[in-house]
Amino acid sequence: MEQKFEEVQTTEKRFEGNYWQWIKSELAGWDATPWSMFWFGVSFQLALFLMNPINVTTSITFAATVFGLLCVCAMMVGKSVNGLLGFISAIGFIYVNWNAGHFASVLDQTVFVLCIDAPLMLKWRTWGEDFDAKLRHLDAKGWVLVLAIIAVLWFGMFHAYTALNDTNPLWDSLVLSIGATASVMIVFHFNDTYTLWLAEDVVNILLWFTALKAGYSQSSLPMLVVTLTYFVTAVYGKFYSPWSAKHYKEVQAKQQA
Repeated sequence: MEQKFEEVQTTEKRFEGNYWQWIKSELAGWDATPWSMFWFGVSFQLALFLMNPINVTTSITFAATVFGLLCVCAMMVGKSVNGLLGFISAIGFIYVNWNAGHFASVLDQTVFVLCIDAPLMLKWRTWGEDFDAKLRHLDAKGWVLVLAIIAVLWFGMFHAYTALNDTNPLWDSLVLSIGATASVMIVFHFNDTYTLWLAEDVVNILLWFTALKAGYSQSSLPMLVVTLTYFVTAVYGKFYSPWSAKHYKEVQAKQQA
């Protein structure tokens, strides 16, 4: 029996308006929680900036942390403007990590730009539209694969960056292994990515605490503080944002109804 399939044309939702209107719409409609996190973090960073010698490195660190905070707050509420904000902050973080000798983190920021920031900036009209329909979720086999990839990357990167005289190859290579994996996952809208962001933030806290204790980077305290703030936003993103497992289940229930 010949089967005929009805051809269904699907159209991707687009933002209609110019770039500045899009930015304005992306920064509108947030509740008090992300803005509270952002302004608390900025206030702390401003205090650190003004209390210490002001030079090129501290100025770049301050600018990068401010844009970085706004980026993660935008990401946790599912706003694609985090691509533009993340790109600006990544430029600063690449400089900061290079000066600190965290060469693996330099690559981590580069991967973040290539996998997340660049696509978001190129697809600014469509990436954030119809957000719920794009969400995915890892099953047990998926997690086994992800953890295996991270372990293999960590082993290889640790030896590679030890040879390259990274100042802290143990934690820095783990930051890269987790961060690069998470960057690829978020391209495909896996809501599980926030579990990896949480793990990466914990490792980054260890990395910058070590840097602060050793005294080899004047950016170590601001970076430690911003990473702690990142951790808080990641907790919110994992449990209360559009990326949360609870929200994913609600979306699935609506689609099956």
